[in-house]
Amino acid sequence: MSADLHHDESETIKPLGPQQIDAFWGDFSRQLSQLEALDRQEFVESANVLLRQYAPGLSLELEGLLGEAGSRLVISAHGNTAQFENAQALVRQAPRLGHYSVQAFRSRALGSNFGMRMDGFELACSDIRVGYYDAGGIIGLRLSFEKPIARDMAEHAQHMAFIMLDHVLGEWDFSVRVGPVEFADEAAVDVYGSALLSEFPPLFDGFIRQQLGRSYEFPQEDRDRWLSLEVRAQDADEDAAPDILTFHDGANAVATRADLSHFLEWRFRFSSQQELDGVRDAQDALDEQLSREQRGILAFSRVESMSARVATYYVEDPAHAVQLAEQLGRQHVPGLEGELSVSFDPSWNEFLSLYAAIHRNDRPEEVLAS
Repeated sequence: MSADLHHDESETIKPLGPQQIDAFWGDFSRQLSQLEALDRQEFVESANVLLRQYAPGLSLELEGLLGEAGSRLVISAHGNTAQFENAQALVRQAPRLGHYSVQAFRSRALGSNFGMRMDGFELACSDIRVGYYDAGGIIGLRLSFEKPIARDMAEHAQHMAFIMLDHVLGEWDFSVRVGPVEFADEAAVDVYGSALLSEFPPLFDGFIRQQLGRSYEFPQEDRDRWLSLEVRAQDADEDAAPDILTFHDGANAVATRADLSHFLEWRFRFSSQQELDGVRDAQDALDEQLSREQRGILAFSRVESMSARVATYYVEDPAHAVQLAEQLGRQHVPGLEGELSVSFDPSWNEFLSLYAAIHRNDRPEEVLAS
């Protein structure tokens, strides 16, 4: 049996504007001393009543103790990736709040060997076995139960298993770095490995680091890797020139980093080699500056029908990146008008769909100089 793990990523959510965010934090700051006079549960409930007036799809949780140094206010989207952009925006504009730091997304539970009881049914992390494998640059899971589950309780047990996975892995890892999830009657054998959920977090981290190649550090120039591929549409004429895809294979090291969630596409049309050279200079200059400041990275570029070149980036601050691109465009190709578009892609779907296809098919690859 398979199950839909995540909310529909195509769901349209209205972005929070800076004024909305400032208004919430202004109200929250003014009421904080009164809120701290409540007990923990009342604090969280009252804070969420206030937050829902501005951001109904988000919630506020408390990690730590009220009024104590080191405590955190956590803005959660309950795993709904369509709301992740708003959660991150809310945290970016958070003011200083005394003892509290502010973070986006729930952390992992302290200790992964816990149990739950819902509607009279009990389930422990040690009752869930997790098979894991590479699902195209993200982790696929096949779950089974270590104890017998009555047929009429199967759906209920699976729902509880999802909740426990979220607590064990944390909101970002579970929602962004986990892909397909299936349930099986017996422990999966056609997977990379398996473990009890109570033992899974270090294996999850190790698999991401060693098998998926994610250090979450920007690639060093002497270890970076670029691939050059010829790409043809299936219905293209035989005599048509292929598109040239320059793929930044080394960018996989930082794929799905939480601070690189926005996908920026910068497209220029050109009519001469001189214009193409200028476009390439502008797009490479943007990559160079973003990478130097570790505020973004070039994912891939593509020359289409020898008439347009598009370069794509994952960036920290899309407004900053757009402004910088416009400046570099005026500098390098003042006679051309570029097209800039930004989308929110925390799972790096645009990059990983190509990455998985390139490495699955094992196409001949030409390694370019960094």
